[in-house]
Amino acid sequence: MTTAKLHTWLLALAFLMCSIACSNAQSLHYVKGSVIGEAVFVTDKDGSSVSMRKLLAEQSGKVNVVFIFGGGDLGSGSPGHLWCPDSFEDTHILRTLVGKYEGKPVNFIAVASAPVYHSQTLGQPARVFLDAADDSAEFKKAKDAFITSTLAAQKDGILPIQPYFDLRLRLMLNPSPRMQPGTGFGDRADWQGAFRDEKETQFYGVPGFWLVSDNGEILAPPFRGNVYHPHGAEVHINYTLSDVDAAIQTLLK
Repeated sequence: MTTAKLHTWLLALAFLMCSIACSNAQSLHYVKGSVIGEAVFVTDKDGSSVSMRKLLAEQSGKVNVVFIFGGGDLGSGSPGHLWCPDSFEDTHILRTLVGKYEGKPVNFIAVASAPVYHSQTLGQPARVFLDAADDSAEFKKAKDAFITSTLAAQKDGILPIQPYFDLRLRLMLNPSPRMQPGTGFGDRADWQGAFRDEKETQFYGVPGFWLVSDNGEILAPPFRGNVYHPHGAEVHINYTLSDVDAAIQTLLK
């Protein structure tokens, strides 16, 4: 092989490897049939990381309903103590389902997403959840305010179960270049943003209901996209209580 041909071949190989690497680096998008990765984690009220797969495996039911929503308002006085009004509206679906399936093989996990893109409007520094390091004073203060305000929603009955927390929006991370986190965010992983719909146009993409097996398999297309309050998007109802309930009933048969 001549030097010129070898050079051309190496360039082609490099391009191919780059294409594969770029493809692998793109965020996953979970759909029906996907299996939640072993590395996916949330945080408990004490700030400790908890494997989502472990949470699912600990359940004794046949179906797990995972509700990902906009969590505590950092004490700003939003309805139900939640920063996301659409999530507040959908908590009635969660409350109804929890009541209906009490004592039946259906379990519930609620994950509160932090207001990473507009924390400055809720009394905390801008981008504190995205850019500040875990051990920084500003992050600790914002984290405590977020957890405390979310737990206030539970105390008042808005949330019918103990919530877990997504302090840095890892589950729903927006892929837009201008919304990428800073160095304080920590390591990035391919599963971050995997619960965000590939065609999502809103900053956050919450709320949403996911039906998942104990081994982490997603059993149905997610219920997502409800917009009750115009905030840059038109009012749009993609699913109702009846829709989620019917899907659970089908999986229980």
